[in-house]
Formats: sequence, C-alpha cells, structure tokens
Amino acid sequence: MELTNPCGAFDVKSTPLAPRVDLGPDATIGLFANDKKNADVLLEHVGRGLRESHGVERFRWFRKEATQPAAFTDEFIAECHAVVGAVCD
Repeated sequence: MELTNPCGAFDVKSTPLAPRVDLGPDATIGLFANDKKNADVLLEHVGRGLRESHGVERFRWFRKEATQPAAFTDEFIAECHAVVGAVCD
C-alpha cells in the first residue's frame, strides 16, 4: 500500500512571531467581526477578558459583510495597537 499526501508537496518556511503588544489602560484594541453568527459575541467576551486581565478600556469595532473583503480605514489602523478578529459560524 502506498499513501499519498493529498495536499501535494510544499516547503515549510519558519516565520518569527509578531512582536507582542503591551496591553494596558492606554491601549486601543480593534475588534474585527465579519457578518457570521456569533463573531460579535465571541469578541465581546474577548474584550471583557482583556479589560479584566490587562485593564484595557478602549475598544474600536470594525464590522464587514462575510462575503466582502475587509477594507480597514486608515483611521482604524492608526488608532489600534492590536486587532482581534473573529470569523465565526
């Protein structure tokens, strides 16, 4: 018997993690939800956890339709120190 990987051949490239963001009362966290059911519910819980564990007080929401690409505004990008995204079903 011969087993074949259905994914085909690929190279694995190591990529370093993004720098960690200092969270605290001065941080603004973007909450990015698509139009899928429960994405906003998940992000509300994440926001509550960030508030309780790190003292984050400012959140900025960005919502989009599930079928459309995200068109983040320059203002949203400039204002947020980090963004949490949820694409739930």
